[in-house]
Amino acid sequence: MSTSTGPQELLRDPPRGLRLRRSLAASLALALGATGISAAVAATKVTETNKNQLVAVGPVNSKYGFPAWYEDRTGTRLELCDDGTNPLCGLAAEEGFDPEQPLALPREGVARNFPHEIFYMLAGSELDLPGGGSAVLTLGLEAAFGNEVADGEQMVFARQRLVVKDGPANSTLSFPHPYGTIEVDTDAEGNAKLVEDISPAVGNFNTPLGSNLGPFLKWDTGAPAGYLGNPDVPHRIVGGIRTTFSVSGTTSTGDPVTNSTDLFTVQGKIATNTGVKAEHAVVNDGYIDVFATSRGDTLEVSGQGIATTPMEKAPGSSELAYARVKVDGAAPSEVTVTNLTDDPQSTSTVRVSDVSVPTSATYDGTKLTVVAKTTSASAKVDGFGDMAAGADGTHQGSFDTVAPPVNVTVSTGTSKATVPVVVSGGEESPRGLAPIPVSPDNGGVTVVEGGTPGAGTPPADTPADDTENPTAAVATLTTSVARGIATELDGSGSTDNVGVVGYEWSQVAAPDAPKVTFDRTDVAKPKVTVPFFTTTGATVPAAPDTNPVLQLVVTDAAGNKSAPARVTLNSDDEVTIAAGARYRAGKEFRLGGTAVVRGAPTLLQPPTSVNVYDVAADGTSKRKLGTAQVDTLGNWELRLRPAPSGTVTNVLVQSTRGGEARGAVAAG
Repeated sequence: MSTSTGPQELLRDPPRGLRLRRSLAASLALALGATGISAAVAATKVTETNKNQLVAVGPVNSKYGFPAWYEDRTGTRLELCDDGTNPLCGLAAEEGFDPEQPLALPREGVARNFPHEIFYMLAGSELDLPGGGSAVLTLGLEAAFGNEVADGEQMVFARQRLVVKDGPANSTLSFPHPYGTIEVDTDAEGNAKLVEDISPAVGNFNTPLGSNLGPFLKWDTGAPAGYLGNPDVPHRIVGGIRTTFSVSGTTSTGDPVTNSTDLFTVQGKIATNTGVKAEHAVVNDGYIDVFATSRGDTLEVSGQGIATTPMEKAPGSSELAYARVKVDGAAPSEVTVTNLTDDPQSTSTVRVSDVSVPTSATYDGTKLTVVAKTTSASAKVDGFGDMAAGADGTHQGSFDTVAPPVNVTVSTGTSKATVPVVVSGGEESPRGLAPIPVSPDNGGVTVVEGGTPGAGTPPADTPADDTENPTAAVATLTTSVARGIATELDGSGSTDNVGVVGYEWSQVAAPDAPKVTFDRTDVAKPKVTVPFFTTTGATVPAAPDTNPVLQLVVTDAAGNKSAPARVTLNSDDEVTIAAGARYRAGKEFRLGGTAVVRGAPTLLQPPTSVNVYDVAADGTSKRKLGTAQVDTLGNWELRLRPAPSGTVTNVLVQSTRGGEARGAVAAG
């Protein structure tokens, strides 16, 4: 017979030591070593994985310091199940936590009333094993603390745990479950255990996105409204790669071991909170300009000495919010943006910059000139020097240079602001020498000092030829490439028998490839930036370009250079046009789709837009229809009311980060 384990049993097993209170190092050791089953653990492992099923994490709610929500690939979002009086949340009483009282982190003047662990999702199941033993499975997305229940110690990790007690002794057993398969070798008492936590890291709430957990498990039918299920009632579920927990294997005497159940306990609260993130706040001519992002529609800005001010949001699906707040005296050092519709209310705080975005940063071929406004008495351009102050708060600096940066940053004592450099003129750079003709291979030349040429061996201090470990350059990308943002290259895997001492990065010439910029070209791991493909101000489609190709040449201690190693930057967005595009003459034009970074669809920066063009059947452009902002989920939509004159039957969509899509538009 199979049974399921209730939430309180899952919370109590294992002891509190596995709840990440003592230290990260101790907890990670417990996950594999401190189980009391050392002989079994050595061969116990996860044999089937289920990676990257969680796709997004929400902004941090400053009330508790944990993310407002996590989202799986099906679009289900969960928030913390944090109501101790709600049986659907299953928070157990413990020392320092009374579930009948409101949650509170220990702060000045506030006593702690917060559990050591709290869950976004918790699921479990149990199997009977031959001889009266059992196997208990626990799956959870858990909010916890690194060393103690305190602000600044918050972490979230994904856990799968299997505990076998009093099962068949000295046996290999396989346990398929909704998020993969675990294989264990039991010890002489029939015990085994595996705990996998991905990945306990204080303040890094993205680590669970790479775990095996997801999509979230929920009742197949009849779940309480707003919840995944009732954790006190075992039930059939959906989600994951299977909907059962089973065991297969043989005992040490060769008898088969089989059992299966489709009953699980499930706990989780569907997210109603949308969170908020304060992106930027800057003093500007007696006002503070505040920028934020949220799916919520009721946001406000507050701060010391300023009036509480509602934020405006663009219509449609945009998450962008903005407010301009009057400053009558000294500007506050920080402002707080609150999402009033969240429960508890989500807040996000950002420091107020006293540097307005520079009004200009230009390069004329010999001088870099930067102009900016600030309320500070002094300002400087990072990497170049101080700026001269004017009477109206305007600061200006001019600097001689033959190599301007892509962007300049203006700094005061407390704030920074960055703007791209615009080239206004200058002479053509000197052209390089013509290529040297390649001579035929002459078979090599040997030089021996103090002996007969061709006889004997090289002196001891002459580096010997090592044909098994020649000088070799290795150039790789460590992440996806998005135009307009610096991406790290990696040449640290380059090898040589006497040691690599020099790195030379460059771009391989190609007439239709965008010109990239390096922050350094002489280090193992430089950063490279690919310029935007087009701008929102473009009136005609940009001509297609090719992916930039970079190369690395390394030099060893003997002066030998490697052959070039090359890497291609696939830097265009993946652009799609959604079904349902339509043109209604005189009434409405509607078109939507997605534009995401290839290989990293959750990469939200830099922000991007798409330009939409009306094109003829042969693909030639007739006119620009408009520009649409891409939201933080990669979606965009262009609506025009009334519809453009004439008829629109075919469209071309180009992302400012590169990439395009073509499609037909239905009439009516």
